[in-house]
Amino acid sequence: MKLLVPTLAAAALALAACAPEEEMMMSDAAAPYVGKQLVSDDGTVFLFGADGTVGGTIRGEAIMGSYSATAKEICSTYSAPDFLTGREYCSTPVQNGNTVVFNRRDGSSSQPYEIKG
Repeated sequence: MKLLVPTLAAAALALAACAPEEEMMMSDAAAPYVGKQLVSDDGTVFLFGADGTVGGTIRGEAIMGSYSATAKEICSTYSAPDFLTGREYCSTPVQNGNTVVFNRRDGSSSQPYEIKG
């Protein structure tokens, strides 16, 4: 029995190493939103790509940027539109059904976004 436990643990680690990269990345805070549209009542749309890019539209302008994520937080920077450039935005998503709100580090929250797709 003593030999069985370490053998099972080693087998589990070996299988985890063989898991596709996409499955391994699904543990970060952005994973539930990758490939989906996050749409607000005012028409803002955010799209998180599996490659770490952020796109969409806000105030009629194209969104272009990149993001990184930990298990709890998503941080993004933008090259467009101009009013989003120049700083990093970090927040924790809080999902309730098909709606998500992003709680920012400064204590403020985003508007709600419907998750589509």
